[in-house]
Amino acid sequence: MFGIDAYTFETVWPSLLGVAAMAGVMTWGFFKVKNLMNEDQNQ
Repeated sequence: MFGIDAYTFETVWPSLLGVAAMAGVMTWGFFKVKNLMNEDQNQ
């Protein structure tokens, strides 16, 4: 359908990995901040 050959895959996968890593870090940061805010309210 998209015609992904080996060269295209080798070019695209580092970008996809970077996007996935950034999304993971943003998700982790969101939950970290949420937990810190909940701890601060409990004091």
